[in-house]
Amino acid sequence: MAVSPLAFRMAEETIRFDDFELDRGAFELRRKGRAVRLERIPLELLFLLVERKGLLVGREEILERVWGKDVFVDADNSINTAVRKIRQALEDNPEAPRFVQTVPGKGYRFAASVVVPVTSPAPRAAEPVAEAKNQAKKPSAEHPL
Repeated sequence: MAVSPLAFRMAEETIRFDDFELDRGAFELRRKGRAVRLERIPLELLFLLVERKGLLVGREEILERVWGKDVFVDADNSINTAVRKIRQALEDNPEAPRFVQTVPGKGYRFAASVVVPVTSPAPRAAEPVAEAKNQAKKPSAEHPL
């Protein structure tokens, strides 16, 4: 499976949606700057849904990414409980969802717009090889060309 550009960029970024911030580095959800209590499994699922924003995330992928391949869990109950906890934390209504949409029998989709901070690339140091080439081309005062 290919990694989405959003997933790559959000590796250590704070993603904003509505009044919320999802911070991968701090492993927390915040609302208006205040931490929102969310257990590890629902928070992992929320990260997965946000990084795949707008795309259907199937139940099999959720199980594999959040619980792991070799872990036995009651899949339906575990996923439903995690989604319910996410909706409670986000104050999302399953009947008229703003954030997490259910696709019956298939999976879930994160539907809200997200804002990923734009980071400018760090300034690059001068390349020693290029400088050495330029120095080699310059005639020296002792040995004119």
